[in-house]
This record gives sequence, C-alpha cells and structure tokens, in this order.
Amino acid sequence: MPTHSQQPTLLIVTSETSEAERLMATLREARLAELSLSIPGAEHLDKVITARGCDLILCCGYDRDVEVDKVLSAYKRLKTTIPLILLADPEQWETEAARARRFGVRDIVRRADPEHLRLSVARELADLKARQAAEALNGRLRQCEQGILQLAEVTRAGVAFVQDGLHLEVNQSYARLFGQLSTEEVLSTPLLDLFEPEYHAAIRDLLKSTGPADPGSIVLLDVGCRRPDATRFDARLLASPSEFEGESCLRLILQPIETPPIYAVATAPPTAGLAPLIAEIESHIDEQRLVIRPFAIFYIRVAKISDVMREMGLSIGLELLDEFSHTLSRLIGGRGSLVRVSENGFGLIVDGLDEHGAQALAAELSAQARLPMRASVQDATVPDCQIGYFLVRDRASAPEDIINAAYRLCIGHHYVGQAVGGGPKTSAPAGGDDEATIAHKIEYALHNDQLKLVYQPIISLMGDSQENYSVLLRLFDEDENLLEAKDFIGAAIRRGLIEELDRWTLRSAIDVIGQRRRAGHSLSLFVNLSEDTLRNPNTVLWICDCLREFDVRGNWLTIQFREDVVVGNLASIGKLVETLHKIKCRVAVNHFGTTERPEMLLQALALDFVLLRPSLAQGLADDSAKQQRLVQLATLAREFNVRSVVTGVEDARALTVLWTAGVDYVQGNFLQRPSTTLEVQT
Repeated sequence: MPTHSQQPTLLIVTSETSEAERLMATLREARLAELSLSIPGAEHLDKVITARGCDLILCCGYDRDVEVDKVLSAYKRLKTTIPLILLADPEQWETEAARARRFGVRDIVRRADPEHLRLSVARELADLKARQAAEALNGRLRQCEQGILQLAEVTRAGVAFVQDGLHLEVNQSYARLFGQLSTEEVLSTPLLDLFEPEYHAAIRDLLKSTGPADPGSIVLLDVGCRRPDATRFDARLLASPSEFEGESCLRLILQPIETPPIYAVATAPPTAGLAPLIAEIESHIDEQRLVIRPFAIFYIRVAKISDVMREMGLSIGLELLDEFSHTLSRLIGGRGSLVRVSENGFGLIVDGLDEHGAQALAAELSAQARLPMRASVQDATVPDCQIGYFLVRDRASAPEDIINAAYRLCIGHHYVGQAVGGGPKTSAPAGGDDEATIAHKIEYALHNDQLKLVYQPIISLMGDSQENYSVLLRLFDEDENLLEAKDFIGAAIRRGLIEELDRWTLRSAIDVIGQRRRAGHSLSLFVNLSEDTLRNPNTVLWICDCLREFDVRGNWLTIQFREDVVVGNLASIGKLVETLHKIKCRVAVNHFGTTERPEMLLQALALDFVLLRPSLAQGLADDSAKQQRLVQLATLAREFNVRSVVTGVEDARALTVLWTAGVDYVQGNFLQRPSTTLEVQT
C-alpha cells in the first residue's frame, strides 16, 4: 500500500546541482528530509516559496555565483516564518554571522560541518512545526470564541463579557433580565450598578481573583440584582475567564434563581432551539469527528397537536404542549439531555444506548408521553408522539446532518432507528465468516500491493478534448483471484477499512495523473469517496499533500459522492465542497436523480458534474418515460451550469437520445469496458 511522505520540502539556493544533492544526501541520511528544490539565486524566491510550499531554506553562501546580499534582502522582504540557514566557508564565518543576524537568518553553519547542519535543520524544523501548531491552536481558539458568541445570542441565560468592571458585550437575554430593551443601554452601565450593594464586595473579589492567569477557574455565586426601576431579583452568577476580540476578560452567565440553573436537564422543561442540541452533539465528538462517547439521538414529534389546536384553539394548544414537555422531561429524568427544537418537536440525546436499548426507550416514551387528558380530540389507543432515533458511533458527520437523520426517520415512521459511523446504513448488517474472510483479503491486499486501478473513459458529446476517466478499484487475493469493488466494498465499510481503500485509490490516482501529464496527456480522473472518508476532517489536507507530492493540479482531479450520501450529510458535504473548490478540485455527485427534488441538491451545492444513475440508460431508446426524465435532469443540470454524465450506456441507440437531450458526457460498457490501460479503444 503506498504511503504518502510526511517529510518537509527544502529549498536550496545554489548554482551547482551536485552541491544540492550532497546537502540532501547528508540530511536524507539523518532522515530529516526527502524532498528538495534548488534555485540559483534570489530571483523568483518569493514565487517558488508560494507555489511549492517550502519548509526550510538553505543558502550556500560559499557559492561564488550566489549573491548572498540579494538572497538575504529578498528573504527579509518576504517576512515569512520559513527559517533560513546560511552555509558559509569557515574563514568567512565571522563576517557572514554579523551580516546574517540583521536579516533574520536563523543559523549560520560552516561548510564542512555536517553534524552542525543536521542539528540546525532538525531544530528549525521542530521549531517551525511548533509554531504552525500554535497558529492552528490560535485559529481553533478564535473559532471557539466565535462559537461562544453565537451560542450567547440564542441562549435564554443572560451572558456578558466584562473587563475591569465594564461591559464589553452582552446578549439580548442579559438586557431583558435587567428590564432593558436594547443591549446598548446595559453596555453603558457599570457592572456593580446592576447588583445590590451588599454583593459589591463579593463581585469585586471575583473580578480580582478570576483572571487569565487562572484559565481553568470557574466561580459560582448567588447574588441579588437590581433593575433601573428599583425592582430586584435573585440570580445565580457563573463566572469564568474568557477572551473577547483578543482581550482577556471575564464571561458571566446569569440565571434567575426562580428558574432552574442552565446546566440542569434532568427534570427541567427542555431548553429551546437547535443551538443547545448542536452543542450537546459536539461535546460527544472530537476535532477529528471521532465519537468520544457513542450516543443515540431521538427526534420526538407531537404529530396531532395541529388537530388539537384546530379544535381547542392556539392558546390552549400551546399550554398543552408545555405540559407535554414537562411530562417528557419527567419520563426521561437523568437519562439524557432533552431540547425543544420547534413548536412540536424535541431532540433527545442519550449516551451508550445500543439498538435494543434505543428501541426500548422509544417504545416507552411513545406509550407514556401523552398530552393532558383534556385534549379531548385525542384517541387513547394511538400514541401522541412519533419518534425516530439514530445511533452514532465511531466517526460522525456534522451535527445538523445527525439531527436531520433522526428527523427524517421520525416523520417517516412511528418509531424507527438507524445506525451511523463505522456501520452499514441497513437494519441487518452482513456478517459471519464470509465477511471476515473478505476483510482478511482486503487487509492482505493493502499490505502486499494487491490492489489495482482500472479506468473507464467518460466520452464528451460536446467536443471536450480532455481525457476524462472514471477510476474503479480491483483487488487480488492471495490466490490471485480478481475481485470487483461490489464484492468487497460493503465488507470494507462495515469492518472500518474503507478509509484505507479510499486513500490508496486517491493517492494512486493522483500519481497516475502526474505521470500522464508529464508525458503530455490531458488526463483528468474521477474518484469516488465513501461516507466515512468525507467525515474525516483531515481528508482535504491529505489530498493537498498528495497533489503537492506528485506536482498535480487540483482541477485535474474530480471527487465524487453518491447522491444518497450527500442527502444524508448535506451540512458536512457543503463545507467539504467549498474546501475542495479552494484547492481547485472538481466535485461530482453520482447516481443523480434518485431523490424527488434533485434541484434542491444543485441549489445547496456548487457542483461541477452530475452522473446520472446507470438504470436510467437501460432500455432508454424504447422507454419514453425514461427519455422524458433524462431530458428533465439534463436541462436542470444546464440551468445550474453543471455538466451532466450518463453512465451505464449499453447500446448504440441510446446515444441518439442522449445527444438530443443535450447530455455532456457518456460512460458505459458499450463505449468501453473498464481497462487497466488509459487508452480509448476504437
């Protein structure tokens, strides 16, 4: 199985190729670097660094053809964090050292001192990696701060950011607690003026004791608050260190004591809105989208409330819904986190449930969560709520996609469930000895170079001169038997091997693109990605590494997703498509047209291609309904500036229909069966 290099790229400034090779041999022997570029001088230094993403610069100051002053001046103008090490003749070392310090050179190494060179390169690369990690952490911190601000806008609790006793920012709930209609009025009021005098000393101590030097400290304080009209209320104040727009401050969360604290979920009426539910889901998932704590998410809908409101009126209907939410909270108790996400919908998250436990809880809630008896239009034999649940384990998609999955299952059936993450999307996963045998064959092929790519051409009907091919995967087992993808992909998904197969396929395809492009061919490959791979947040970074390693442009690669995967992970896919477009990769959806409203998919995602499902091309010439559907889909794709591909073409008569329909590309065994060679057979 090919593995991509994690070694850094060095830029060597020298006019002698042999000298660059000698330096690289020294560093390669110490396993410090594998990849290098060389340039003869300061010209194009900035372009090379920008285009090739170098990690370290070595400047051979002893090379007579290298104008060191120009190189150092160009380096200083770049203001880059990439370290530069100057190599000098021993007799010139003192002179060069004084000059190099003025230009920000990280180290000066004598020409004939390979040990110093190795130590210096190792230190600078480690330092660069630490700085990049710190920068990434700062970026994540800024995102977290932004997320806190967004959550503060939707929470019912009062949230304020204060510094030196003055308000920096407050949310609308905080202003309402103090009887103000706008946040501006509260911002102009000192913090102490909002509390009764007897609590001023405690709050002053709080402001002094909880600061940035103690980032983990959290203080809980019961206080008396006062409004401008002299009315007062008791509240619980939660204070913790935070940052606002880069400034250290204190975050205050204020909750009136007459209502339960914000962290109580067990028997309290559920909080409202999607934000708390999304935050709860995120707490179960790490930054790699791996599930730290497996959980089940339930969507509970009071389906008949619209009938109740029609018969009894809006006010009574809302009152009944509030009572229902209390009943639901009481039934759940401390077993999970309940959030009211809409007028008649509730989200519930319960840790550690398997399929049997989730089904049992759904049945229990369906039987016992009832509207009050005075809802006279209710039939006691029919449940008052519909429930859909979704089991999440291994790797998860975006929280919005998880919530949508539970919602779709709820509105589709009475109470049904499905699992996600490392498992199949079916109710009865395949198992037994056959699957274990196939999984063994996959692992053997991955570790013994027994995988092979085959290619099927995608032919343009509109005169496109680019060589487009769809990439397919084949596997040889220990007995040299050839297995097609349909024989092992299902087992790979269920056994958690699909990401390894995807990465092997992607890297091998990018390598092939690089070889063919250097040979003068205008090749572009279409590669499928699985659901597990798209959920991995490191996928795009890994693709970038492969593109850089093989010197391949992103627009020579098209990443494909199945339509059913896209529909079930729309939020995750949307972000992924944006990121792929940033690195110039093209994006396609295959098996297009299976949903009732495919235009919604085109509106939500900026796609480059849609590949229609193969069944649409079967018997096309004799099926007027299929012809009409084909014309609709091709026209729809054109309206969104998306090129259409019809797959599964098996006969010549279909080509006439496809041409008339305005289809852009065709693919199928009639044109050419999948082959190990990248040549269109005529």
